[in-house]
Amino acid sequence: MNHIYFGDNLSILRDLPSESIDLIYIDPPFNTGKTQALTSLKTVRSESGDRKGFKGNSYESFDLGTKSYKDSFESSKYYIEDFIRPRIEEAYRLLKPYGSLYFHIDYREVHYCRILLDSIFGRDSFINEIIWAYDFGGRPRSRWPAKHDNILFYAKDPKNFIFNTSEVDRIPYMAPGLVGPEKAKRKKLPTDTWWFSYVGDKRQTDTWWHTIVGTSSKERLGYPTQKPRGVIDRIIKVSSLPDQTVMDFFAGSGTVGESCLVLNRAFVLIDNNKEALEVMARRFDGYENISWDYFDPSPYQTGTRHILADPKYSEEERARTYSPDFEMLVATANYIQKDLEKKSEQWKDSPFEWVLLLPARKKGKLAEHLVASWCASNGIYSQRPKSTSSVSLMMNNCTVAIKFSTLWTNGTYRFQQIREKGYDFVICFGISPHAAHCWFFSREHILNNATEQHKGAKGSEYWTTINPNKPPEWAKDSGGTLEQALNELKRLLKLR
Repeated sequence: MNHIYFGDNLSILRDLPSESIDLIYIDPPFNTGKTQALTSLKTVRSESGDRKGFKGNSYESFDLGTKSYKDSFESSKYYIEDFIRPRIEEAYRLLKPYGSLYFHIDYREVHYCRILLDSIFGRDSFINEIIWAYDFGGRPRSRWPAKHDNILFYAKDPKNFIFNTSEVDRIPYMAPGLVGPEKAKRKKLPTDTWWFSYVGDKRQTDTWWHTIVGTSSKERLGYPTQKPRGVIDRIIKVSSLPDQTVMDFFAGSGTVGESCLVLNRAFVLIDNNKEALEVMARRFDGYENISWDYFDPSPYQTGTRHILADPKYSEEERARTYSPDFEMLVATANYIQKDLEKKSEQWKDSPFEWVLLLPARKKGKLAEHLVASWCASNGIYSQRPKSTSSVSLMMNNCTVAIKFSTLWTNGTYRFQQIREKGYDFVICFGISPHAAHCWFFSREHILNNATEQHKGAKGSEYWTTINPNKPPEWAKDSGGTLEQALNELKRLLKLR
């Protein structure tokens, strides 16, 4: 169910449950010191009209009404500390562990907002500053015209957040002849400058060139500061999965809601401006899966839908849902992917370089085969349990889970998804470019020293990092080299 609330966003946010939102995009007032207003006009051809137009014809304009809101605060300090801070603190509480925030602001307050967000999320949680560039509006003669907005991208956990690289529109190389036909055909990923006036196969980076919602645009709803769908769609596709929940608590005309309807996400919208709710009532006319809180949309609706589903998604895809465990794994894989992409030089000439290209599932299978072969070569025989699909082996009537990692760029192994139950021992098996390392732990020992990663319906999962050159105290006597791990394995399994 989608929700639209009419009222003060801070009080509504405080009533919502913690860790219930996957992605938050907000476009708060920019503290321009003005009242943002937009007057809608209807122009008709008239012999007595006072305006000249195409081919010298006369036209008469009729004022259809003005929509506005106040965009002025006493001071930057009040704007940041009293207005923005408590709302961002609530946003942080509402985000799921792998959730993200996109904070849309402009040049006037972006530096203060960056410091504020750092203090709440942590500096390491800052992922990008996206520049959205456009070319509409006036051009002052006393300074450089400001033709961009800033979008600050933060992740609640900078090592565990959703970023769907496959959903990013790839861009052509500027010199495709220099990269070869295969790369040229595949194209490259954009950066954090978004040149959004170029669409599809055209150039896109982290400065996003995308025209504003123009006066003749089909998107135009007559609401001041309305943002274009193209910008919002990209954010939602990249930083959330279908069926997840996206929030905008400065909802305005409801662009985030429309994107969610098209892209098969749920949404929560909040605004305290009655004119904004009236615009949204007309925009979401005909949709019954929306709960309107503290506002009656019926006087502004006729029962006719205006929003069409994205043809990219089939009915089966639009009905697809994801479990919390799967969402957690997606977020984890994003972080692993980024690290693996940096490893090419480190792994150059390694006999295991090809392992980096394997999907995670095949890496797990590889680890199972490597461990089984290594143990067999030392007289310890194993077999796969019949009752589980997880990567594990049976040794001496004990279930041994296997966790695998390649060496990260910081010189550590990261062993993840260590479950709370379902095994007796765990082997942490690591491959570096030119060496292998292994540790053998009892279930109780590793859970007492690992960090909780995720709590799901089947219990908690944990992760731990081990530097083979400087292992933590709790891991020193449990292996390191293959020989040391083998001795510990024999001791704990009572094999001699």
